[in-house]
Amino acid sequence: MSKRITALLCVFSVVFCTLAGRCAYISLGNSYNVSDSYNSYTVNIGTLYTNIYDRTGRKLNNYETQKVAVIRPNEKALSELDKLFTESEIDEITEELKKGYPIVRQTDKDADLKYIDVYEKIVENSDNMLARHMLDRTYGGVENWLGDEIGSLSVNFTVDALGRLLAGDEGKVIDNNYSSVDGIVISLDSTLQKIAEDASSSIPKGAVVIMDIENSRILAAVSRGDDYVNRALSSYAIGSIFKLVVSACAIENGITPLYICQSDITVGDTKFHCQKNTSHGLQSISDALANSCNCYFVNLALRLGSEKLYETAKNFGFGEYFNILNDKRYSAGNFPALSTLKNSKGQLALIGFGQGELTDSPVHFASVISCIANGGSYLPPTLDIFDAPENRIISKNTSDKLMKYMNNVVQNGTGKNAYYKNMTAGKTATAQSGIYKNGVEILNTWFAGFYPYNNPEYAIVVMQENGDSGAGDCCPVFRDIVEKIDKL
Repeated sequence: MSKRITALLCVFSVVFCTLAGRCAYISLGNSYNVSDSYNSYTVNIGTLYTNIYDRTGRKLNNYETQKVAVIRPNEKALSELDKLFTESEIDEITEELKKGYPIVRQTDKDADLKYIDVYEKIVENSDNMLARHMLDRTYGGVENWLGDEIGSLSVNFTVDALGRLLAGDEGKVIDNNYSSVDGIVISLDSTLQKIAEDASSSIPKGAVVIMDIENSRILAAVSRGDDYVNRALSSYAIGSIFKLVVSACAIENGITPLYICQSDITVGDTKFHCQKNTSHGLQSISDALANSCNCYFVNLALRLGSEKLYETAKNFGFGEYFNILNDKRYSAGNFPALSTLKNSKGQLALIGFGQGELTDSPVHFASVISCIANGGSYLPPTLDIFDAPENRIISKNTSDKLMKYMNNVVQNGTGKNAYYKNMTAGKTATAQSGIYKNGVEILNTWFAGFYPYNNPEYAIVVMQENGDSGAGDCCPVFRDIVEKIDKL
């Protein structure tokens, strides 16, 4: 019995010594060959999301790269840190490496290195990215609508049972479709986007939209502001630019009266005023658009009635949803219910000059301008590049008259600051928001127009939050855009 016990003790001793030696070899030796049976630790270099191309084939994202260093926790790698990093950065990196795992750090330097590997990482959304609010996934943009990543680049290291990096392991690069050019083409135009972004630098908060009038494709969409709100797709009070829709309704129905403006008009127990209490005198519909005469359009809305105005507005897409890309739906603001307009002459009067419960987005109103300037076919806004069927909602005659009236606004009316070589047409607005700051109501200012006048190609909408006037805030931006396009 004692011999059997002695034999077992000998066997246990041999096994124990073997295991102890093996552990010491792994921990202390520098020539151990990595085995697939060990666990792994992976550092991610970069993730590739869907490539987005503009209508000319230019990349809108994923077009810049930056250098990143993969640093292993060993003395050799530490000895090369000063070739890439500052003293304070080295202190931070050294502290991080004490955890025993490789780390990734961005670097802008080039150096001759033996023990630190440097890779090119695709920068998805650089500071130079155009149309950032419309595209960037962190802003809820197009990237966010297109699904998950399509590729990645990483380095895989082997670690022992205690999670320690095995000495001598240089890491295995795993390139999973990271250089893919697969992607989607959208309607944005990089050149026009850059023009719009540069021209709108004077707007602290607001938006600019440039649209192809033939098909309502969005060619440029700028959102100004130091937050993540995409103002090009957000809804605002629109004020007098809606007078274009009221005018379209009036021309279609043959109701375009002359009217004598005496600076105010009373509806029920409410008195409505023209801006600055101006008395415009005898006004035709063309005069009233040029002078932005509120009283004329209050009277006109009452003459047209709720049903005609409601039907026209709905045909133009007000208060409806539209699919901008890949079934991503956005609201074209709010339009009051027909029952509201029927039951309240005050609400009907407000709609006449674009106030009350009415709101709209710059992107959607650009499609309204497109309809007016393309002969009367309305198509909702889109980033898609596929053709949609024609949808004529107003006659060519109505379209031609409105275009002429809009040119008169620029030639002789409130839009003079948007004049350029008799090639521009549009409508100003200074809309009451119903929001007050320090007792003063915030105004949304607008200019919505098209270019060139004789052969329209682009609908252009400019909007500023908390502005002073459409003429002062937005017309100069519109003109700047047109001038730059004219020089292309």
